[in-house]
Amino acid sequence: MPHVTILGAVDLRQIIIRRPEMFLRDPEGIKRVSEYYTNTDCSKLLLEALVIEPGKKQQFFFQVNKKANGAVVRLDPISDAEKTTGVKRLLGQVAFAIKSLFPGSRYGKTNIADFIPDHERPSRARGKKLRAVA
Repeated sequence: MPHVTILGAVDLRQIIIRRPEMFLRDPEGIKRVSEYYTNTDCSKLLLEALVIEPGKKQQFFFQVNKKANGAVVRLDPISDAEKTTGVKRLLGQVAFAIKSLFPGSRYGKTNIADFIPDHERPSRARGKKLRAVA
């Protein structure tokens, strides 16, 4: 299941109040979050999403769950969206928008690093120079 962990002080109430930009339009289609829903203690947030790709339109929800050390953003398992490139790109944009609201926060574990706009993946070379071998 695609997910992104955001580490640091994340306040779900601020996400609702500040409503960061969660919209992408590109040659592959339109991806957006339109509505926000929360439970009474603001420990869980549902984001209503729409992804339109060539030949496919999906409406589903993302879950944002508050954790002791941050939050986890993932697809809501009940809405059962197909995990297309567009869905993963929007999930990456949602994680980026949430992280941008909270200075000092950072990404933790994720399985969609390639879809997060500002995610820097650690180099496997561990600082060693690589050279091409013929």
